[in-house]
Amino acid sequence: MTTAPLDLELLHRLLDVPGHEGAYRLVRHAQQTSGTLAQLVVSLAVAEGTEPGSGSRDLLERASSRAARYAELRAALADLPGVATVKGPSLAAHYPPGVRRPVGDLDLVADDEAHLWRAVRTLCSLGGEPAELSLFVADGRLHVMLAVLWPSPDPLMEEEIRVELCTAAFCGDFGAVPVRPKLPEDHVLADLLSVAEERFQRAFHTKDAVDLLVLLDSGALEPKVVADAADTYLLAPELVELLDLLTVAVDHPQAEPLRRCLSAPAAAERDRRAAASPSLPEPDASVSRRLESGQPVWGMPLTRDGRAGERCVIERRDGMTLARTPVGAFLLVADELVDPELHAAALAAVTDEEAAP
Repeated sequence: MTTAPLDLELLHRLLDVPGHEGAYRLVRHAQQTSGTLAQLVVSLAVAEGTEPGSGSRDLLERASSRAARYAELRAALADLPGVATVKGPSLAAHYPPGVRRPVGDLDLVADDEAHLWRAVRTLCSLGGEPAELSLFVADGRLHVMLAVLWPSPDPLMEEEIRVELCTAAFCGDFGAVPVRPKLPEDHVLADLLSVAEERFQRAFHTKDAVDLLVLLDSGALEPKVVADAADTYLLAPELVELLDLLTVAVDHPQAEPLRRCLSAPAAAERDRRAAASPSLPEPDASVSRRLESGQPVWGMPLTRDGRAGERCVIERRDGMTLARTPVGAFLLVADELVDPELHAAALAAVTDEEAAP
């Protein structure tokens, strides 16, 4: 199969850095675009013959160490069924030898709550802290999203080690694009659609375009199969946008066949979204109202003493809404601004209850 080269020239075009400007400018622009994108630029420069200095070597060593740490965590979960890794490691396997896909966090999708909490317990037994909880209701059941964190190995240079787990594969925008709980069975499609789903959290950038490039190069994407999956998972407009970003920089031989297949489902999905009128809660809605309307609520950690069982239980009392989980209690809130007195009261109530004989 004819492929498009992943090289510094391509990154100059994707990052809109003039070709006559050197790799230093490319690295600086990458750092401004994304916190980890410089890993890709530096590793490509080294692969193309640039002699790395101490700073470049340290950057790549930290990226390698981070990837190795995530590999250890994945290995610890290997015997647990019902938990799938998406994007990071499997996409990185498509990159050329020596070229580093930016290493940020690790994304896991669990089949259901029981599988999620088993995985979380394992991660916590390895020193992880359950830090960021989100809950939402879709298809008549409660879904859980949780981030488990470890301290950064170099807090001045990189973010904490972070594993994000969710019982839904694709969360959409909690409006016109609904939650789609299950991943496609084909892992390459699952990775590609997971990259497309990122568009609901942020704008696409160079890493996403390169992910698409290496998947196109792999020969694993059959245009009609991709288009059917994009139609099923309501992601055709996002894939077209991602394809547009890539094809501004490179004329890939697989791009036009994929664009043709995506054209009709993308147009249909745009029309569907325009006609949709999701029921959204008022801006100051309570936790209960947000959950009833399918909107997410957020949990503030209170204690690390978990309850028995393998699911989250929501309790409402004394003007508070608590989430009792297998790895601790959380105060559920409907807004990013939380009354300190409410948090203090929730912490005192849970602490006193757990201290009681």
